[in-house]
Amino acid sequence: MLLWQNTFLQVKHIEYINKAEVRISKVLTSSTFLIVTAGDAQVVIDEQPYHVQRFTIFHIGKSQCLQITAQHRVSYFLIGYKGSVMYRDAFLQHLQIQYQPFQTCFSCVPANPIIIHNILQDMYSKWNSGSIQEHLSVKASMYEFIYLIFHEMADGQGTPHEVDKAEVAHLYIKQHLHQPLSVQTLADMLHISTRHLLRIFKARFGVGPQIYLQQMRIEQAKKYLLTHHYGIKEIAISLGFEDEYYFSRAFKKATNMAPSSFRLKYASSMSEIAITNENRFQYNKNQLAQAKRFENGENEFMRQKMIQHIKISFLLSLLVLLAACNEDTSQTKEEQQTPTPLTPETRIVMDDSGRKVEIPMRAERIVTDWYLGQILALDIVPVGGVTANLDYAAFLKQHYKNGEITNIGTDGKVSLEKVLELKPDLIITWNPEDVEKFEKIAPTLVFAEDAHPSATEEIKAMGNFLGRQDEAETFTKEFEDRIAKAKQKINDVIPDGATFTIFEMFQKNASVVGNSGVSGGRALYQILEMKPQGKVQELYDSKEASGGRYEISYEVVGDFVGDYNFMINFFYKDKKLPATWVNLNIVKNNQILELPSEFYFASDPLSGLHQAEELADKIANFTKAQQQ
Repeated sequence: MLLWQNTFLQVKHIEYINKAEVRISKVLTSSTFLIVTAGDAQVVIDEQPYHVQRFTIFHIGKSQCLQITAQHRVSYFLIGYKGSVMYRDAFLQHLQIQYQPFQTCFSCVPANPIIIHNILQDMYSKWNSGSIQEHLSVKASMYEFIYLIFHEMADGQGTPHEVDKAEVAHLYIKQHLHQPLSVQTLADMLHISTRHLLRIFKARFGVGPQIYLQQMRIEQAKKYLLTHHYGIKEIAISLGFEDEYYFSRAFKKATNMAPSSFRLKYASSMSEIAITNENRFQYNKNQLAQAKRFENGENEFMRQKMIQHIKISFLLSLLVLLAACNEDTSQTKEEQQTPTPLTPETRIVMDDSGRKVEIPMRAERIVTDWYLGQILALDIVPVGGVTANLDYAAFLKQHYKNGEITNIGTDGKVSLEKVLELKPDLIITWNPEDVEKFEKIAPTLVFAEDAHPSATEEIKAMGNFLGRQDEAETFTKEFEDRIAKAKQKINDVIPDGATFTIFEMFQKNASVVGNSGVSGGRALYQILEMKPQGKVQELYDSKEASGGRYEISYEVVGDFVGDYNFMINFFYKDKKLPATWVNLNIVKNNQILELPSEFYFASDPLSGLHQAEELADKIANFTKAQQQ
């Protein structure tokens, strides 16, 4: 702001596009403000993508590249200017060299866009008049416009526009087809969770990143197959497939043809077509570079990839080879026939990552690395699961007998040998990265709790996947009846407008539990529909939870105290809690309701049902005791 205060500005041009379909790409000849006022547009500033759906201001430096794409109508202003800092001393000169205010890119989504929009419309009208007097007014308005931007940003009302993370992931996938790539790698690069990445990517592109990557690799494989230069094994390993057998199955699943059949069928017809600009493969710069590197014989890279694949577990390799041998013996016959229709015992579904999966009509032997509660709710006991999770979902232990669920490892470190021994007919995972290895054992579904809007919808979705629609309806009815009684029990005793908070005690900081996450948050706020304390609600409205909770300092813990307060104690089992907590009146007066972590960490619908009923009992008993 100090630099801008000492800036001399010259407005060079003002453009206004009103409700038009746009597709432009240009290098800016001056420092520029882009203000998108309405519509839906994809904006890329020097390879940094933004998906703009609301009033947003961008500042872009001279000589930088700007792309705007809008398939539907969009409205925006472009204001080009030249700025010079009037030096009073060496300090200002140093600041300009360090910060380069006219080249620095930044964005602002203003809280009060109407005033800014009015100024812009006035500036555009006066600029088009051509009058020197009006142009002087435009310069004055330009300073006011800049002041309003900094006022928004300095007061914390305006916020920077987030980079379009779905598009960044999309571009990264396209640029790394020939390299090992995982959903976790993408999520880490974007500093978001894998589940958040799955949600935003699927919302934009219709499928999850794993499926999109597979589709892109298959398309690239088609191009390599038609060149006749590369063997199937070379193509498979180059494009990141584990081996040629898995590549062949994936290719056949996508095209209904084996790679060799595709090459025979289309290569001959391609040879009869003149190669022109209209029918040759269209590469972007990165794809062309990748193709050239591949074509130029990066054999060392492929040899290293092949050596890595020799290290694959012997057991899984044996399974793959057996399957491949079986496929080899009948490949010629299969390629001459149409694909075999599905038997009545199987069906194809779309899982929560956007994959089409052929699964049993009614799975019986189910293995899961996470979703024990959702499966038990349908009166199914899975044959295998991560049983360590049950130590934090103790309400579920009444729904099965000891020994019925075989432990398959820990979350993220599942033993494939143990899964194989269980002979599952269906595997259900939360992690798209594990699909490839699980699918070598049994059909595999990716399930995501946040893909379903409520606990009952979550159970219905699981029921559809498992062929247990009737059981899902039965659970849903019982769930709704029992929750209605729990709500009534609470509403009979609490005063109107009563507020609730769940605290978690950790070693360095406390946390406030989120309104749809772990530690009873889903049960209290989403299922029972209790009202959060005011400051807690502000957290929900303004910040994104981390792991279902909001970290707070023990120094400010008193700001979040509600009428009813619950505590889950993780690290202070000896009760030596910090003084700022101990000195709270609710603690001194023994008005804290403790929740055991082993029962309340889980947030699946079945655990949520039991938690909600116990919370209702605790609230009713506490209120009656206080009234006495």
